[in-house]
Amino acid sequence: MDKLPSEANGHSFFSLRALKAHLMPSSPPVRAAPRPAMSVHSSAQVPDSGWSSENFMLGAGMVIIQPSTHKLVLVYDTQYKYWFFPRGRKDVGESLETTALREAYEESGYRATFLPLFTPTHAPSPPSNPGASRRLNTESLYTTITQWSAGRGRRNVPGEYMTFWYAGQIPPDAVHETGTGMPDEQTYTSYIVTYEEAMNRLQGLERRVLRYVWTIYLYTLDVYRELEAGQADGADDKTKDNVNTTDTSTESTANSRNVQAGRSSRYTAIVDSRVAQS
Repeated sequence: MDKLPSEANGHSFFSLRALKAHLMPSSPPVRAAPRPAMSVHSSAQVPDSGWSSENFMLGAGMVIIQPSTHKLVLVYDTQYKYWFFPRGRKDVGESLETTALREAYEESGYRATFLPLFTPTHAPSPPSNPGASRRLNTESLYTTITQWSAGRGRRNVPGEYMTFWYAGQIPPDAVHETGTGMPDEQTYTSYIVTYEEAMNRLQGLERRVLRYVWTIYLYTLDVYRELEAGQADGADDKTKDNVNTTDTSTESTANSRNVQAGRSSRYTAIVDSRVAQS
Protein backbone atom coordinates (compact mmCIF):
# COMPACT_ATOMS: atom_id res chain seq x y z
CA MET A 1 0.00 0.00 0.00
CA ASP A 2 1.09 3.60 -0.60
CA LYS A 3 2.19 5.90 2.18
CA LEU A 4 -0.70 7.59 3.93
CA PRO A 5 -1.50 11.07 2.58
CA SER A 6 -1.12 13.96 5.02
CA GLU A 7 -4.13 14.58 7.18
CA ALA A 8 -5.62 17.14 5.30
CA ASN A 9 -29.66 19.09 28.28
CA GLY A 10 -32.66 18.98 29.81
CA HIS A 11 -36.34 18.38 28.88
CA SER A 12 -38.41 21.03 27.11
CA PHE A 13 -41.37 22.57 29.00
CA PHE A 14 -43.62 25.64 28.93
CA SER A 15 -44.23 27.82 31.97
CA LEU A 16 -47.53 29.73 32.19
CA ARG A 17 -45.66 32.99 31.59
CA ALA A 18 -43.96 31.56 28.53
CA LEU A 19 -47.28 30.26 27.23
CA LYS A 20 -48.96 33.68 27.60
CA ALA A 21 -46.03 35.38 25.91
CA HIS A 22 -46.20 32.84 23.09
CA LEU A 23 -49.89 33.64 22.55
CA MET A 24 -49.37 37.40 22.40
CA PRO A 25 -49.29 38.59 18.77
CA SER A 26 -46.55 41.14 19.43
CA SER A 27 -44.21 38.74 21.20
CA PRO A 28 -41.42 36.85 19.42
CA PRO A 29 -41.83 33.07 19.06
CA VAL A 30 -40.63 30.91 21.94
CA ARG A 31 -38.02 28.36 20.93
CA ALA A 32 -38.21 24.97 22.59
CA ALA A 33 -35.13 23.80 24.44
CA PRO A 34 -33.05 21.21 22.57
CA ARG A 35 -33.98 17.59 23.16
CA PRO A 36 -31.51 15.61 25.30
CA ALA A 37 -29.38 12.91 23.72
CA MET A 38 -30.79 9.39 24.08
CA SER A 39 -27.41 7.99 25.17
CA VAL A 40 -23.73 8.83 25.11
CA HIS A 41 -23.48 7.34 21.60
CA SER A 42 -26.73 8.71 20.16
CA SER A 43 -28.29 12.01 19.16
CA ALA A 44 -31.62 13.27 20.46
CA GLN A 45 -34.88 11.65 19.46
CA VAL A 46 -36.49 13.00 16.30
CA PRO A 47 -40.20 13.94 16.25
CA ASP A 48 -42.64 11.34 14.98
CA SER A 49 -42.51 11.67 11.21
CA GLY A 50 -43.79 10.09 8.04
CA TRP A 51 -41.96 10.11 4.71
CA SER A 52 -43.19 8.93 1.33
CA SER A 53 -40.90 6.90 -0.91
CA GLU A 54 -39.96 10.00 -2.94
CA ASN A 55 -38.60 11.68 0.18
CA PHE A 56 -36.31 9.03 1.66
CA MET A 57 -33.50 6.72 0.66
CA LEU A 58 -32.05 3.69 2.40
CA GLY A 59 -28.40 2.81 2.39
CA ALA A 60 -25.86 0.67 4.21
CA GLY A 61 -22.26 1.06 5.27
CA MET A 62 -19.61 -1.12 6.86
CA VAL A 63 -16.86 -0.59 9.41
CA ILE A 64 -14.28 -3.19 8.37
CA ILE A 65 -12.00 -4.50 11.11
CA GLN A 66 -8.99 -6.79 10.77
CA PRO A 67 -9.18 -8.74 14.06
CA SER A 68 -5.65 -10.13 13.72
CA THR A 69 -4.19 -6.62 13.94
CA HIS A 70 -7.10 -4.75 15.56
CA LYS A 71 -6.94 -2.24 12.72
CA LEU A 72 -9.54 -0.80 10.37
CA VAL A 73 -10.00 -0.30 6.64
CA LEU A 74 -10.42 3.37 5.73
CA VAL A 75 -11.13 4.70 2.24
CA TYR A 76 -9.58 7.89 0.87
CA ASP A 77 -10.89 9.86 -2.11
CA THR A 78 -7.81 11.24 -3.85
CA GLN A 79 -9.90 13.67 -5.90
CA TYR A 80 -11.95 15.34 -3.16
CA LYS A 81 -9.43 14.68 -0.37
CA TYR A 82 -11.55 13.12 2.36
CA TRP A 83 -11.68 9.89 4.35
CA PHE A 84 -14.71 7.68 4.87
CA PHE A 85 -16.06 4.19 5.45
CA PRO A 86 -17.53 2.33 2.47
CA ARG A 87 -21.26 3.00 2.18
CA GLY A 88 -23.94 3.67 -0.40
CA ARG A 89 -27.55 3.44 -1.49
CA LYS A 90 -29.54 0.24 -1.55
CA ASP A 91 -30.43 -1.05 -5.02
CA VAL A 92 -34.02 -1.98 -5.85
CA GLY A 93 -34.80 -5.45 -4.48
CA GLU A 94 -31.55 -5.59 -2.52
CA SER A 95 -31.37 -6.28 1.22
CA LEU A 96 -29.47 -3.92 3.49
CA GLU A 97 -27.03 -6.72 4.37
CA THR A 98 -26.26 -7.34 0.70
CA THR A 99 -25.83 -3.60 0.19
CA ALA A 100 -23.31 -3.40 3.03
CA LEU A 101 -21.19 -6.25 1.62
CA ARG A 102 -21.39 -4.94 -1.94
CA GLU A 103 -20.44 -1.39 -1.00
CA ALA A 104 -17.60 -2.67 1.18
CA TYR A 105 -16.12 -4.53 -1.77
CA GLU A 106 -16.75 -1.86 -4.39
CA GLU A 107 -15.35 1.07 -2.43
CA SER A 108 -12.60 -0.56 -0.36
CA GLY A 109 -11.40 -3.32 -2.67
CA TYR A 110 -11.59 -5.91 0.13
CA ARG A 111 -13.96 -8.89 0.23
CA ALA A 112 -15.26 -8.44 3.76
CA THR A 113 -17.62 -10.69 5.70
CA PHE A 114 -19.84 -9.81 8.62
CA LEU A 115 -18.17 -9.69 12.04
CA PRO A 116 -20.35 -11.24 14.78
CA LEU A 117 -20.38 -9.11 17.92
CA PHE A 118 -22.30 -8.94 21.19
CA THR A 119 -24.37 -6.05 19.87
CA PRO A 120 -27.10 -4.79 22.22
CA THR A 121 -30.37 -4.98 20.31
CA HIS A 122 -34.08 -4.55 20.92
CA ALA A 123 -34.86 -7.04 18.16
CA PRO A 124 -36.69 -10.02 19.66
CA SER A 125 -35.30 -13.54 19.47
CA PRO A 126 -37.20 -15.79 17.03
CA PRO A 127 -39.12 -18.76 18.51
CA SER A 128 -36.70 -21.13 16.77
CA ASN A 129 -33.71 -19.53 18.51
CA PRO A 130 -34.56 -18.37 22.04
CA GLY A 131 -31.97 -16.06 23.54
CA ALA A 132 -30.52 -15.10 20.16
CA SER A 133 -30.64 -11.41 21.06
CA ARG A 134 -28.13 -12.06 23.88
CA ARG A 135 -25.63 -13.95 21.71
CA LEU A 136 -23.22 -13.00 18.96
CA ASN A 137 -25.09 -11.43 16.06
CA THR A 138 -24.48 -9.47 12.87
CA GLU A 139 -27.30 -6.96 13.26
CA SER A 140 -26.86 -3.33 12.26
CA LEU A 141 -25.03 -1.43 15.03
CA TYR A 142 -25.74 2.17 14.14
CA THR A 143 -28.05 4.28 11.99
CA THR A 144 -27.35 7.74 10.65
CA ILE A 145 -29.83 10.16 9.07
CA THR A 146 -28.75 12.97 6.77
CA GLN A 147 -30.82 15.42 4.74
CA TRP A 148 -30.64 16.26 1.08
CA SER A 149 -31.99 19.44 -0.51
CA ALA A 150 -34.22 19.79 -3.54
CA GLY A 151 -32.20 20.16 -6.68
CA ARG A 152 -29.30 18.00 -5.48
CA GLY A 153 -28.33 15.73 -8.32
CA ARG A 154 -31.41 14.41 -10.09
CA ARG A 155 -33.61 14.79 -7.01
CA ASN A 156 -36.11 17.64 -7.34
CA VAL A 157 -37.59 17.20 -3.84
CA PRO A 158 -35.91 17.29 -0.41
CA GLY A 159 -35.56 14.14 1.65
CA GLU A 160 -33.90 12.04 4.33
CA TYR A 161 -31.15 9.48 3.78
CA MET A 162 -30.95 6.67 6.34
CA THR A 163 -27.77 4.60 6.44
CA PHE A 164 -27.58 1.37 8.44
CA TRP A 165 -24.07 0.49 9.59
CA TYR A 166 -22.65 -3.01 10.02
CA ALA A 167 -19.38 -4.45 11.33
CA GLY A 168 -17.27 -6.40 8.87
CA GLN A 169 -13.97 -8.24 8.96
CA ILE A 170 -11.07 -9.25 6.74
CA PRO A 171 -8.48 -12.01 7.40
CA PRO A 172 -4.76 -11.43 8.07
CA ASP A 173 -3.90 -12.32 4.46
CA ALA A 174 -6.66 -10.22 2.87
CA VAL A 175 -5.84 -9.22 -0.71
CA HIS A 176 -6.68 -5.71 -1.86
CA GLU A 177 -8.20 -5.52 -5.34
CA THR A 178 -8.18 -2.45 -7.57
CA GLY A 179 -10.80 -1.23 -10.01
CA THR A 180 -13.72 -2.66 -8.02
CA GLY A 181 -15.72 0.57 -7.77
CA MET A 182 -18.15 2.34 -10.05
CA PRO A 183 -16.77 4.69 -12.74
CA ASP A 184 -17.03 7.69 -10.39
CA GLU A 185 -15.26 5.75 -7.61
CA GLN A 186 -11.97 5.06 -9.36
CA THR A 187 -10.28 7.76 -7.29
CA TYR A 188 -10.83 5.75 -4.09
CA THR A 189 -7.94 3.99 -2.39
CA SER A 190 -7.87 2.05 0.88
CA TYR A 191 -5.56 1.96 3.89
CA ILE A 192 -5.40 -0.22 6.98
CA VAL A 193 -5.08 2.12 9.94
CA THR A 194 -5.31 2.13 13.71
CA TYR A 195 -8.39 3.29 15.58
CA GLU A 196 -6.64 6.52 16.58
CA GLU A 197 -5.62 7.24 12.98
CA ALA A 198 -9.17 6.62 11.79
CA MET A 199 -10.65 8.94 14.41
CA ASN A 200 -8.19 11.68 13.39
CA ARG A 201 -9.11 11.40 9.71
CA LEU A 202 -12.88 10.85 9.78
CA GLN A 203 -15.35 13.69 10.10
CA GLY A 204 -18.94 14.20 11.18
CA LEU A 205 -21.27 11.31 11.90
CA GLU A 206 -18.81 8.62 10.85
CA ARG A 207 -16.72 9.42 13.90
CA ARG A 208 -19.76 8.56 16.03
CA VAL A 209 -20.27 5.37 14.04
CA LEU A 210 -16.68 4.28 14.61
CA ARG A 211 -16.70 5.19 18.29
CA TYR A 212 -19.74 2.97 18.93
CA VAL A 213 -18.65 0.06 16.71
CA TRP A 214 -15.23 0.09 18.37
CA THR A 215 -16.83 0.11 21.82
CA ILE A 216 -18.86 -3.00 20.97
CA TYR A 217 -15.82 -4.64 19.37
CA LEU A 218 -13.69 -4.16 22.50
CA TYR A 219 -16.61 -5.26 24.66
CA THR A 220 -16.85 -8.49 22.63
CA LEU A 221 -13.11 -9.11 22.99
CA ASP A 222 -13.46 -8.63 26.74
CA VAL A 223 -16.23 -11.24 26.88
CA TYR A 224 -14.04 -13.69 24.95
CA ARG A 225 -11.15 -13.16 27.37
CA GLU A 226 -13.38 -13.87 30.34
CA LEU A 227 -14.74 -16.99 28.65
CA GLU A 228 -11.26 -18.25 27.87
CA ALA A 229 -10.18 -17.64 31.46
CA GLY A 230 -13.21 -19.56 32.67
CA GLN A 231 -12.52 -22.45 30.31
CA ALA A 232 -8.92 -22.63 31.52
CA ASP A 233 -10.14 -22.82 35.13
CA GLY A 234 -12.54 -25.60 34.14
CA ALA A 235 -9.77 -27.55 32.42
CA ASP A 236 -7.57 -27.27 35.52
CA ASP A 237 -10.39 -28.57 37.70
CA LYS A 238 -10.90 -31.52 35.35
CA THR A 239 -7.18 -32.40 35.44
CA LYS A 240 -7.14 -32.38 39.23
CA ASP A 241 -10.17 -34.67 39.33
CA ASN A 242 -8.49 -37.16 36.99
CA VAL A 243 -5.28 -37.23 39.09
CA ASN A 244 -6.84 -37.45 42.52
CA THR A 245 -9.72 -39.89 41.89
CA THR A 246 -10.31 -43.32 40.44
CA ASP A 247 -13.70 -42.67 38.88
CA THR A 248 -15.45 -45.35 36.88
CA SER A 249 -16.24 -44.58 33.22
CA THR A 250 -19.78 -43.56 34.17
CA GLU A 251 -18.53 -41.17 36.86
CA SER A 252 -15.93 -39.69 34.47
CA THR A 253 -18.64 -38.98 31.93
CA ALA A 254 -20.70 -37.24 34.62
CA ASN A 255 -17.70 -35.13 35.63
CA SER A 256 -17.11 -34.10 32.02
CA ARG A 257 -20.74 -33.05 31.68
CA ASN A 258 -20.48 -31.03 34.89
CA VAL A 259 -17.44 -29.17 33.55
CA GLN A 260 -19.29 -28.40 30.31
CA ALA A 261 -22.35 -27.24 32.23
CA GLY A 262 -20.14 -25.00 34.36
CA ARG A 263 -18.65 -23.42 31.26
CA SER A 264 -22.10 -22.88 29.79
CA SER A 265 -23.48 -21.23 32.93
CA ARG A 266 -20.32 -19.10 33.24
CA TYR A 267 -20.73 -18.02 29.60
CA THR A 268 -24.39 -17.10 30.15
CA ALA A 269 -23.61 -15.16 33.32
CA ILE A 270 -20.85 -13.14 31.61
CA VAL A 271 -23.00 -12.29 28.60
CA ASP A 272 -25.99 -11.39 30.77
CA SER A 273 -23.87 -9.08 32.92
CA ARG A 274 -22.28 -7.41 29.90
CA VAL A 275 -25.62 -6.83 28.19
CA ALA A 276 -27.02 -5.39 31.40
CA GLN A 277 -24.08 -2.99 31.70
CA SER A 278 -24.51 -1.81 28.11
